[in-house]
Amino acid sequence: MKEQDYRVYGYRWVVLAIYGLCTGVIQLMWTTFFSITTDAWKYYGFTDATKGESAISLLSIIFMAGMIIISIPSLAAFERFGFKKAVGFGVVLTGICALLRGIFGESYALVLAVTIGFAIAQPFLLNSPGLVAGKWFPERERATANSVGLLCSYFGMCVGLLLTPLLLEAGMTIRQMLLTYGAVGIVAAALFVIFVKEKPPTPPCSEDEAVRSDFKEGIRFALKKKNFILALLMFFCVFGVFNTFFTMIEPILRSLTNEGVDATQVGIIGVIILGIGIIGSLIISLISDKDKLHKRLPYMIIVNIIGCIGFALFLAMKGFGGLTVAAALYGFFIVGGAPLTLTFAAESCYPTSEGTSEGLLMFAGNVAGVIFLGGAALFGGNHRMLMFAMIAVTIFYIVLMFFAKEVKLEKRKEEKEKGIS
Repeated sequence: MKEQDYRVYGYRWVVLAIYGLCTGVIQLMWTTFFSITTDAWKYYGFTDATKGESAISLLSIIFMAGMIIISIPSLAAFERFGFKKAVGFGVVLTGICALLRGIFGESYALVLAVTIGFAIAQPFLLNSPGLVAGKWFPERERATANSVGLLCSYFGMCVGLLLTPLLLEAGMTIRQMLLTYGAVGIVAAALFVIFVKEKPPTPPCSEDEAVRSDFKEGIRFALKKKNFILALLMFFCVFGVFNTFFTMIEPILRSLTNEGVDATQVGIIGVIILGIGIIGSLIISLISDKDKLHKRLPYMIIVNIIGCIGFALFLAMKGFGGLTVAAALYGFFIVGGAPLTLTFAAESCYPTSEGTSEGLLMFAGNVAGVIFLGGAALFGGNHRMLMFAMIAVTIFYIVLMFFAKEVKLEKRKEEKEKGIS
């Protein structure tokens, strides 16, 4: 295809913004009860704290189970039905379930049932940032575009953590709060259906770069690539540690500081991790995209080493101020650096589609979350040893990065050798 036959459209930012909003909304639905667990189980009539907390935790576990069970079918749907229809299904289902959860918000059983709908919808949203990047954005902007899905996920989690208790403090009941979130879900779904398009009139790159293999072929091809397998293991470790730490952040930090922080301060630290992660995601991806050779590995290694140091600082810091420093380093460099791993994985297994490659990584990450959380129970109340174990896992996946090869440089070397021959 000749250069004049493809171009970059400004409308790509509209598509990306609406897609980002929708990923934030599904994460808002997931984190709704995180910061009001006690109020929630009391509202739904549980009288025993242990049973009540387990019941509210089950709502979150269902989301994770959905990512594990539905991830592969969602990837197949991307290949068969395309971006607009497949992702649109998840967006519309999210909107409908959000509204139903608000309408029937006084019944725990019905809220639980509706949560299954969220769990089905979630993979269609969280597994697809690469589809937007691949269809609408040129190569030099893809890491940046790719980061939007993750950073909007973080933003949605932040909103869920902070806004929910504020709405209850303002006088809303839990049902009224759920109805408010239901309205947000419907608005996001409407925006997606009306304004999002499948792809631009002409691709943002040359035809050979735009072509992608089909779903089954793409998976087979990806799993034969050493770089992709390494990226899969990296993401397995990154998300396993993140999910474990974030799920247990309150007991971990209270134990490490000898009750030196309260629940509100722990919540603020969690938001710092996510908020700084959003900023880091943008900055790190932009820096990588500006690299003339589009190198990923050097940036991946550097940010994860610094982030690991920040993560280890949680063991040394006793006060709230010190913990915020550790949270900022961990959030900016490890959470913010995650989009680079997604981009590296997608580039490692070309022509496998971005949706397939990232879906496999997200699938691995959620499996890791279940395994790591189960393993955390083996440590009992010894949260310090649990932290040492998670730091060891972090060091392990950083070491894996040194066994990978820079994809873009390999391709250029092959092209040069072909030209000489």
